[in-house]
Amino acid sequence: MQKQHMEITSRSWLAVLGGLLIFGIVAPVAVAAQKADESLAARVQRIEDVKAIERVLLTYGRALDALDLETYASLFARNGEWSGGLGTATGGPAGVLAFMKKSLGGGGPRPEGAPRSYHLMSNFVIDVDGDRATSWSRWTFIRPGTENSPAISVYGIYEDTLIRENGAWKFLRRKASNGV
Repeated sequence: MQKQHMEITSRSWLAVLGGLLIFGIVAPVAVAAQKADESLAARVQRIEDVKAIERVLLTYGRALDALDLETYASLFARNGEWSGGLGTATGGPAGVLAFMKKSLGGGGPRPEGAPRSYHLMSNFVIDVDGDRATSWSRWTFIRPGTENSPAISVYGIYEDTLIRENGAWKFLRRKASNGV
């Protein structure tokens, strides 16, 4: 009877040890898999955020080149501001719109056949931290030169702080520095 009791006890210990061994292997693997899933989700979100911010940066240039100042101003947060060679605009979209209309002569579509000027934007460096981000990029403003051939007018860098506002990325601060 005593021997049988020891076998049960030994079997019980083996079951407990086996369970601990399995739990010791499976539980960390399950936790690691859960962390990997979270990490994957976080990485995917960061990639989506970077692509959305790139879209904001490029839309900014396209809207400015088209003199679509309404779209341009809509890229700024409620408390957004822009600063550069023309001065500083504060007060979010309404303030930026008023400033740009005053600075650029009202905006609106370019007259048919008017010489085109445009921005080249490049070297985006975007860092996302939750609902805030920073970006750095280069810009070059091209104007028609002699015989309407493209000529560099001015160039510089953009330094940005962006926020996610109502689910969309917006400029909180955009600083345009010339000749850098």
